[in-house]
Amino acid sequence: MSCDKFEPLIALYIENDLAEAEARAVESHLAGCDACREFAAEMRESQAALKALRTEFLDDAVLLQVRTEILSAASHRHRVVAWPRYAVAAGLVLALLGGWMWQMRPKARLEPRPIAANVSAPPLPATVPAPQARTRLARVRRHRPRVAPMFKSEPLVVKMITDDPQVVIYWLVDQNGG
Repeated sequence: MSCDKFEPLIALYIENDLAEAEARAVESHLAGCDACREFAAEMRESQAALKALRTEFLDDAVLLQVRTEILSAASHRHRVVAWPRYAVAAGLVLALLGGWMWQMRPKARLEPRPIAANVSAPPLPATVPAPQARTRLARVRRHRPRVAPMFKSEPLVVKMITDDPQVVIYWLVDQNGG
């Protein structure tokens, strides 16, 4: 064993607090190690000085004076107020809880809803005036007036509302297949 491991055992050996086997191991180490022998001698001196102090009694007046000095020093200490720390911690907890609840709230979803609108058929084109007759007689071909296509039903108008209230999309669906 190294000397560092023997130091606590030497302190116990001085006061006779070791078992016989350990005491013999310490004695054999002390026989061969000068540094540990010096350490054991210093421990014996300090233990003897402490034992000598144990027999001295203090005067009651000295004991009372020491006690009053300690109590006056203790009463002058500033008491640490802990409630501001707890208030800050509670505020942080409430802020975190509020943020979590804000994130967990149900989100409003704007889904485009088709809205049908009544759209009238486009007006018929105005009749085209007949060209003026030329000096030469020509065969005038008569054109049939164009007629607007007839829808099987009115066109379907889909109105889509976006997130931006300024943007609305209208979608005209021709049900005629054309």
